[in-house]
Amino acid sequence: MKTGFIFLSLFLLASPHFTIGQSNFDIQLDTFSISGLPGIHSFAVARHEGKWLLIGGRRDGMHQKFNSFATSGGNQQIIVVDPESGEVWQRPLAELPDTLAEQLRSTNMEFFQQENLLCFVGGYGRSEVAQNHITYPYLTLIDVGGLVNSVVDGSPLPPHFQQVRDTFFAVTGAQLQVLSDTFFLVGGHRFEGVYSANSGDNQLQFYTNSIRKFTLESTGQGWQVAHKSIVLDELNLHRRDYNLAPQIFQNGERGLVAFAGVFQPGPAALPFQNIVEIGHTGHTPVNGFSQFLVNYHCAKVPVFDAVENEMHTLFFGGMSQYYLNETDSLIRDNRVPFVKTVSRVSRLADGSYTEVPFQTELPYYTGTSAEFVLAAGVPVLENDMIDYEALPDGNNLIGYIVGGIVTPSNQRNPFIANNVGITTANNRVIRVSLIKNMPNATAEPSLDGQFNLGVHVFPNPANEAWKVSLNLPEAGWVRFILQNAEGKIVRQTNLGQQPAGPVQHQIQVGDLLPGTYWLTVNLNGIFMETKTILSH
Repeated sequence: MKTGFIFLSLFLLASPHFTIGQSNFDIQLDTFSISGLPGIHSFAVARHEGKWLLIGGRRDGMHQKFNSFATSGGNQQIIVVDPESGEVWQRPLAELPDTLAEQLRSTNMEFFQQENLLCFVGGYGRSEVAQNHITYPYLTLIDVGGLVNSVVDGSPLPPHFQQVRDTFFAVTGAQLQVLSDTFFLVGGHRFEGVYSANSGDNQLQFYTNSIRKFTLESTGQGWQVAHKSIVLDELNLHRRDYNLAPQIFQNGERGLVAFAGVFQPGPAALPFQNIVEIGHTGHTPVNGFSQFLVNYHCAKVPVFDAVENEMHTLFFGGMSQYYLNETDSLIRDNRVPFVKTVSRVSRLADGSYTEVPFQTELPYYTGTSAEFVLAAGVPVLENDMIDYEALPDGNNLIGYIVGGIVTPSNQRNPFIANNVGITTANNRVIRVSLIKNMPNATAEPSLDGQFNLGVHVFPNPANEAWKVSLNLPEAGWVRFILQNAEGKIVRQTNLGQQPAGPVQHQIQVGDLLPGTYWLTVNLNGIFMETKTILSH
């Protein structure tokens, strides 16, 4: 879902430089159709013995600015697809109890498949039980293999579901992942009432600004939720409709990365460009790195190269504030249009990040609210990270891009143009192949997303005020955000438009309690965070 307003401006930024990454691979795409597969987007997907299980989401296109998300446009079926045989089976959600069926036809739910268990969290939609549009306060646990078999053979559906009611799970537009059996529900928001693009019309909307953690314990009769906790960060976790992916960090630790998303807190409601590393013990924004080419949730796949100690996350299309034009110049469009870009963000062996667009593009404007489904037999590590070293040289089928929203090439901003009726749910499938160790690799344009704002805070510790000096690499809008140790924003200061070069500002903090604070400087979406200490 999309709220806030977007500036209608266009900027030309510096051209990227060219480099060849250590992991030498390319991407190949081709499109095919499966008879009987409906168009779908914003759904949940699971796999069982080569078949796909599709639940929830929408059958219509992009939502309207007002009175959107009608039940009639929702996906009313549980769908099973065999991509090899081309067979499709469907069973109506009406065969299930009302509270279960309503959640399962929601949109922008969070989901994660752990072996045979599909965890289906929250989602937004029209509830006839509540007589309103709501974010569903449920965690639904699904026996994937049993449900797939029942959809195919016509046996009863209800035995394969367990639903837990808890407002802890009333979240939409977040992402769900697992680290060592602990579930991480990251970001998202809660939306109650009929959707409106005018935020003043919304009955209730608030961002979770958090990582919600929980575990599942088997009782012998089902599952129970345990060890719930919440980590708050009103700046870096104030994002939704974005991408979260598993990560192997430089030191071999397993974690997650929250990639760029929407929307930054504040009246401009611009997309994020910064990324956030998440581990068992906390989360850390990656200072000075900006991801340019993806903002909204899209199909993605993680790839780990153990030999080079590089972690790559591949992104396919979607919507983005930035894109490359025909001369490889980086264009900024604050309307956040649909793009065909295929890109990767790579964590290199030295711990730094880089962003590389592939020369291959999607065949049409799609990718937003699509899902990547692994092909059978692809070698993977935990959390479906592709094991690059286990792939043979040459062309490897790694998976499929399923669903998503499609817009015609002559209208890349249908929401802004109030013309979403021309968009559709994608009913074609894009086959994705990874070509390993290409013999004639050509230079790829690597975007220079590394920035240093020259932030210096003094005195630190301070009693009454901090003096902040910056050295801006480019002119732009500058904002200071101060958070306490609990992640709450306690002060914001807008300096407005500033020229490139040195900038100084004093922040009065004598009225705040002593303790540790985090000061973030935001220049045109570039984030730099500094630890500060206040002592009276």
